[in-house]
Amino acid sequence: MDEKEQVRRAALYILQSGLVKGTWGNVSLLSGGKVYITPSGVPYDELEAQDIAVVDLESGDQIEGRQRASSELPMHLQIYRDHKAIRAIVHVHSIYATAFACMRKPIPCYVEDQAMILGGSVQVAEYALPGTWELAKNASKALGDRFAVLLSNHGAVAVGRSMKEALVAAQILEKSAQIAYLVGKNGKLLEENDIQYLRKVYIDSYSRKLEE
Repeated sequence: MDEKEQVRRAALYILQSGLVKGTWGNVSLLSGGKVYITPSGVPYDELEAQDIAVVDLESGDQIEGRQRASSELPMHLQIYRDHKAIRAIVHVHSIYATAFACMRKPIPCYVEDQAMILGGSVQVAEYALPGTWELAKNASKALGDRFAVLLSNHGAVAVGRSMKEALVAAQILEKSAQIAYLVGKNGKLLEENDIQYLRKVYIDSYSRKLEE
C-alpha cells in the first residue's frame, strides 16, 4: 500500500472509530524524507489519494497534493525532526484524552498495555495556539520518549514507527484515559521499574508486527 493510501485509510479509521469528529484531527506518515499529511478542511470520508499533501521534511515546503496541508503541519514536522524513530503521527480529539488535556493533568499509568505501547504516563504539553510553531515545540518536548502526548485544552497526539503502531497507540491512549478517569484516586499505579520492563519487552520483541 502506498503512502497516500495509508494516510487516507488511517484518517477514515480515526473518524469511524470516534477518535475525531468532523474534519478535526490529522494524520501523517514520513517516508523518504517526505511527510504525507491529511489536507486542511476536507471530510475524511471524502478524501482521495490526490488530496493528501506531500511536504519536504527539511524545508517544510509542500511539493505535492491538490489540497493544502493540515494547519497542524508544524507539529508534525517538529516531531519528525526531533524524534528520528517516529514514522507516523495521529492527532486526535478523543473524549477522555481531551478531558485530561483540558484539566492539564497527565494520564497516570495503571495498565500494562499503556506501559508497553505508550511507555508509561502521558504528559501534557504547555498551552499554545493551534497551528503554531510554539505548539509544535511544546508538543515535541512533552512527548519525550513516549508514544503519546496531551495538548493542553486541545486534544492528543499518538505516534509510532509505522502507521499501524500509531493507530494502536491512539486507541490505547483513549482507553488509558478512560480507565484513569474511572478509577480516579482509587487505582494502584504500576511501579516504575515494571513500566520500564514492560516497555522494553514491547520494543524489543512484542511490537515487531506493528513496525511494518
